[in-house]
Amino acid sequence: MLYLEHTPHPALSPFIKALWYARDPHATHRHERVLPTGRAQIVLSLARDYLTDANNPINPLDHSPAGIFLGIYSRYQQIDAIDFTELIGVVFHPGGTPAFFPEDASVFTNCETALDDLWGRACHNLRNDLREAPTPEQKFALLEFALLTRLSLSKHQRRDPILDYALTHLHTAPGTTTIAELTRTTGLSPRRLSERFNQQVGISPKLYCRIQRFQQAIQQMHRGADVRWAELALTCGYYDQSHFANDFRAFSGLSATDYSTTNRIWANHIPLD
Repeated sequence: MLYLEHTPHPALSPFIKALWYARDPHATHRHERVLPTGRAQIVLSLARDYLTDANNPINPLDHSPAGIFLGIYSRYQQIDAIDFTELIGVVFHPGGTPAFFPEDASVFTNCETALDDLWGRACHNLRNDLREAPTPEQKFALLEFALLTRLSLSKHQRRDPILDYALTHLHTAPGTTTIAELTRTTGLSPRRLSERFNQQVGISPKLYCRIQRFQQAIQQMHRGADVRWAELALTCGYYDQSHFANDFRAFSGLSATDYSTTNRIWANHIPLD
């Protein structure tokens, strides 16, 4: 498999973490579990006119549109690796989506939305151009230009500094930063802080903190850190090992032991078959 990441243009970097491209001409039907990261994404299929809907056990032949916007998920998703035949996508920073999508971010939480419904004909034209571009570098340039154009027309060209302050603290120290501390240092009431998070990030500050704490544990485990569960739980800010185990299963559907024994390439993709 070829997997590339592209650092966005400086004008996009406050809102977008990365652009990515994946191509696997030998991809086959194989299910993977994708764990929540606290970030929204755009995903565009360049190989076929649809994406496989692997989250529908009743009708496995159901398909999703070829271009989708995925809001922040607070639970794991399931994907079909056949889609990696050729994909391109965008990973947003928390709070970065309002510059490109008109709705309250919470509208998109835990769901996928057809990009055609949000961007209209522009999505169809963009996807056609991306499919015709011969190299990943040219595809990145086209996608970046489309995002820059959309940003130039947005009324949200500046990020909320209070939200950024809160996000920075929750991201750097998810195990020790408390909501009470954030309300005290930002001067916002708990209700107002929660409103800003839901509108601009898509979830509450408490849930965002839980996901970042879970991700801190995931990244340590993926690096192969030889740490006892109780020690890892305390390092990541859990009350005890039981609290860690319950949160881990809630977000991943697996025990920490099961996760640590899976044969995986990426920290947040768990092969299921």
